[in-house]
Amino acid sequence: MSQENLEVVRDGVAALAEQRAEGVIPYFTEDVVIYSIPDWPDDPEYHGHDGVRRLFRQWAENFDEFRLELRELHDGGDSVVGLLEISGETKSAVLPMRMEVGAVYSGIADGRVAGLRLFSTWSAALEAVGLSD
Repeated sequence: MSQENLEVVRDGVAALAEQRAEGVIPYFTEDVVIYSIPDWPDDPEYHGHDGVRRLFRQWAENFDEFRLELRELHDGGDSVVGLLEISGETKSAVLPMRMEVGAVYSGIADGRVAGLRLFSTWSAALEAVGLSD
């Protein structure tokens, strides 16, 4: 995996944190497929740019002060593993929330990601590409 692909993911996460879904859209191919975390209560898959928008809209609908921070990036061979922290307050219970989410970015070409699989834990994302904590 090239340093360029790590930078694509780093820049995409930064764009999402600063500008929300519209900021990250240029970092995904038009036919991107995103697989949400296994215990996500909404859709299990999101397709294309409209799917990206729908996923982040669903996150925003459930949380106030939604924040996403990149903690680590790992070279996963033909993919990039991002270890992310999501934080905010749930709207329904007004409780602070902090969650570690793993993300495997795949099919990176020409500065754009074609696939994203989200995991409920950092270790699960690392294991998915043959790495360990």
